[in-house]
Amino acid sequence: MTPRRFLFVMHYPGYLRYFDSAIRLLAARGHHIDLVFDNPDKQSEGTEAISDMEGAVEVLGRMPTRGDVWAFVARDVRGTMDYGRYLHPDFADTPYLRDRMQTALPDVFSFLADRKTRSVAFVQRLTRLFATCERAIPSSSVIENLIRSRKPDAVLVTPLVTDCSPQVDVVKGAQALGIPAALCVASWDHLTTKGLIRIQPDLVSVWNEEQKKEALAYHDIPASSIVVTGAQPFDRWFERRPTTREEFCAKVGLPADRPFVLFVGSTASISAPDAELTFVRRWIAALRAHPSLADISILVRPHPFNARHWSDADIGDLPNVAVYPHWANPVNESDRQDYFDSLFHSEAVVGINTTAMIEAAIVGRTVHTVLAEEFKDTQGGTLHFRYLLSENGGFLRVAGSLAAHAAQVAETLASPEIGREACARFVRTFVRPHGIDVLTTPILVDALERLAATGRARVRMPVLLYPLTALLWVSGILSHYPQRTWNLVRKQWRILGKKTYNARKRLRRVQPSRVNDDREGNDVPHPSKGSGRPERRAEGRRKVG
Repeated sequence: MTPRRFLFVMHYPGYLRYFDSAIRLLAARGHHIDLVFDNPDKQSEGTEAISDMEGAVEVLGRMPTRGDVWAFVARDVRGTMDYGRYLHPDFADTPYLRDRMQTALPDVFSFLADRKTRSVAFVQRLTRLFATCERAIPSSSVIENLIRSRKPDAVLVTPLVTDCSPQVDVVKGAQALGIPAALCVASWDHLTTKGLIRIQPDLVSVWNEEQKKEALAYHDIPASSIVVTGAQPFDRWFERRPTTREEFCAKVGLPADRPFVLFVGSTASISAPDAELTFVRRWIAALRAHPSLADISILVRPHPFNARHWSDADIGDLPNVAVYPHWANPVNESDRQDYFDSLFHSEAVVGINTTAMIEAAIVGRTVHTVLAEEFKDTQGGTLHFRYLLSENGGFLRVAGSLAAHAAQVAETLASPEIGREACARFVRTFVRPHGIDVLTTPILVDALERLAATGRARVRMPVLLYPLTALLWVSGILSHYPQRTWNLVRKQWRILGKKTYNARKRLRRVQPSRVNDDREGNDVPHPSKGSGRPERRAEGRRKVG
């Protein structure tokens, strides 16, 4: 295998938890990986996942961004596309997603928010229109220079679909230089909860057939560019072994001689901090009200990026309830082991809407949820949550009330195998579609190696788009530099006024000599003949006489 160079552009270091296994395997096969981040300060602890890989992996820091007028034009074009996708009828019942993306919609197109849904044809026409505008935005020389300096054989980006993402310029710059570019989809919800893939990469890696359908239907990616790899972030859970139950329970502060139910928290966008605290207290009370669950132990594991409220929470009045850890992003081996132990040693797992539910299914734990009113928009109001439902081939045991939920949890504790077949079936199709025993990381790495070996032709903007490019540039100047534009107009107006005044002044100086020539019979036309005020003509004759 020829050693290759890869430039991997991530939104922030936290994304390494999705791809550290792929980066390690690329390095093990002799390749070099340069890492760049749009925001290197966010979740900076993510770099711990590759801290032992000096040499093969080089962290370059912040990805440069364009600072010209095209940055403003691109943001407006991409923001309109990102909002427009949620007008598709499939998203009619997702107000949370649509309202969240409205912040990306520029004011000039705010009328699009007047209706919550449009026809498929309308959305397709809107997307094609702004996709054409995106093609008319030139590549950034700043970004091209960075890419050129690293001499990569392939450029990789993730997630590309954040609202108004600057990573579009990375893909555009790579293709302008004749370097193939790939989107590595990071998570199971990224193709239905964020923006559009606004430019077609040479390769799009997805987890499963469901995500492939999403890429085809909502992002207009050609089937030939899509590769189904499986969920490579989860390879680490299949072969991992737990620590002893006694050791783990002593660490978290729960008795080892009784079962515990694990509550896994969600991000703040799914489960607002105050709402989560209030719900968990109601949930614990409902469990304890069930006769067979009166003494059940409970472990609350906050989401690593929605944990601060748990640090301040007073749960001293709740016996046999532990919160652990108060904060930890499982990117190093120690924290990952703690996370795995939490899932493995639990008897049942409960959550609102989080990736931890899928990871619990991998470990073989029955997973429960409650369709709570406060989370209505972030559960049923998202497309990805529906994949977890049993009617769609999912594994969740769903209850419409806390009382019904408590009865289901009691049933699971009495018969732990009750949901395991559903979990196994889901994992076979959603997580490891190539076979339950087939590692997914090598499938992704093989695809990236093939991409780097193929190359591609340079992409040039079609001449037919030049007029649109000019129009977008003018609109960007007028929209985002109004004061500068007004100052320029005033300056040009003053210059024009001064030129007009000087011209009239010169004209007045030559008038007397021309009148004199006319009196002497020369065939010189009088410039003011038949025009001007009579008093001025009379005054002119007196001066000549």
